[in-house]
Amino acid sequence: MTGSFEEVIAAGDHRRSLEALRDELAKALVTADANVVAQVAGRLQAVLAALADLPSECKASRSDELARRRKDRLAGAGE
Repeated sequence: MTGSFEEVIAAGDHRRSLEALRDELAKALVTADANVVAQVAGRLQAVLAALADLPSECKASRSDELARRRKDRLAGAGE
């Protein structure tokens, strides 16, 4: 995952947001107290199902491409 969890979510890319959430839930599952393991695992399973339901990443949508260009432009302006 590139960028912090919050940055990925704020960027608005649905797939990347779900992937970031998947990664965070997987980390949380490893360290979760026994009384919340089932809840975290359930959320992780739901996120995995949502990712599986998304169309393949073969081609970025026009809005995804514009968002990527804007992000790159803003990142370059901060240097």
